[in-house]
Amino acid sequence: VMLEQKTDYLYEELVDNMEQMGEWNPNVKQIKVLQKIGEDTMITHEVSAETAGNVVGPRDFVSVRCA
Repeated sequence: VMLEQKTDYLYEELVDNMEQMGEWNPNVKQIKVLQKIGEDTMITHEVSAETAGNVVGPRDFVSVRCA
């Protein structure tokens, strides 16, 4: 896909503003940064949104994210 945005803006939106992802991504109910490890690594807790008809309920994930 081609996006007419600077990479700095995308990085800011996807990494620096990660906890706001649920506002624009319907698959994400919540993301919280649990701990930052250095400048480019963090541990996050994510809760997914339920699927249509609640066939699959919300799920929890703990992730290590490196940029």
